[in-house]
Amino acid sequence: MLTGTTRLGVVGRMMPSILDDRGAPKQDAVFVAELDLDAAASAAIARDDSVRPLPRHPFVVRDLSIVVDAALPAEIIRGTIQAAGANRLLASVGFFDRYQGKGVPEGKVSLSLRLTFQADRTLTDQEVQEQFEAIVVALKLAHGAVQR
Repeated sequence: MLTGTTRLGVVGRMMPSILDDRGAPKQDAVFVAELDLDAAASAAIARDDSVRPLPRHPFVVRDLSIVVDAALPAEIIRGTIQAAGANRLLASVGFFDRYQGKGVPEGKVSLSLRLTFQADRTLTDQEVQEQFEAIVVALKLAHGAVQR
């Protein structure tokens, strides 16, 4: 990860008077850049380029919308969900919507989450539904969440 500030170069638009002196069309906007390639190479952000095989078994996605206290951090909710799905079928948790306003009680927020379930075999609908329900119950008990 890149830390601090490293100057990699400069970019700017040429002044019209300079362009006019060199015969460039007046309506054209000309930009120039000067880059320090050595600095850019040393400032490159490390990334994982490893290749992983595609999963052999399909995943199942379920969306969940809940209403919780507005002050409750998303990471606490994520932790509760992961604890309820620990060492089981839950592969990932993603938040995709946060709403406060008409239809949501004062001091509350509506959150929409995408839960992805996967195993080293094909999952049944019943297995996914049981895990989903366990997550909803955990959210209700831990945070007073109400499913929308």
